[in-house]
Amino acid sequence: MKKNIVYKYKDNLYLNITNRCPVKCVYCIKYRWKSRFRGYYLGLNKEPRFEEVIKELNKKLKIYCNIKEIVFCGYGEPLLRWEILKKVTLWIKKNYPEIKIRINTNGLASAYKKINIPKKLEGLIDTISVSLNAHNQKVYNTLHKTKIKSPFNKIINFIKQAKKYSSKVVITTILHPKIDVDKVKKIAEKLKVEFRQREYLTDYENK
Repeated sequence: MKKNIVYKYKDNLYLNITNRCPVKCVYCIKYRWKSRFRGYYLGLNKEPRFEEVIKELNKKLKIYCNIKEIVFCGYGEPLLRWEILKKVTLWIKKNYPEIKIRINTNGLASAYKKINIPKKLEGLIDTISVSLNAHNQKVYNTLHKTKIKSPFNKIINFIKQAKKYSSKVVITTILHPKIDVDKVKKIAEKLKVEFRQREYLTDYENK
């Protein structure tokens, strides 16, 4: 199957730069949907180089003229490749300054890499959207498998750092029976960031 490095969904373009992730979530559609996403195949046999990403992105931007946002989000954690992400972001800022840039992240790349990634991206990202998907450590451990210790607290710390270096931070969570959505919303309020509830995806949707 053809790998999709850049894919369009609604009014946005999405950048699929890695399939690696420090977390395995019990609800992850990467496995249940067999690396497909609404008509696209997002499996990568190798991670794309900067030049490949730019070539595909530039091609799509010439086809679709009304893109509102470019989002780093595929079937992996994009901030594991923050250096490439930063280079691509700088290219977008230079060539398409009118388009907003968002990162969808699980918030654990800093802990995994042992560096402050939001600081490395200071002033470059319009929105950092963090998938919290739990209201405490116990629930997080139930739904997510990771070698990172105290992951829930590490994500909270990431959100605090993201607030310092990005103009907009959003906490999101899926509507899952084990997750108390109201408590996640209160965490967002306490941290003074935005909150958004996401759909809990089940059967494959080609729409």
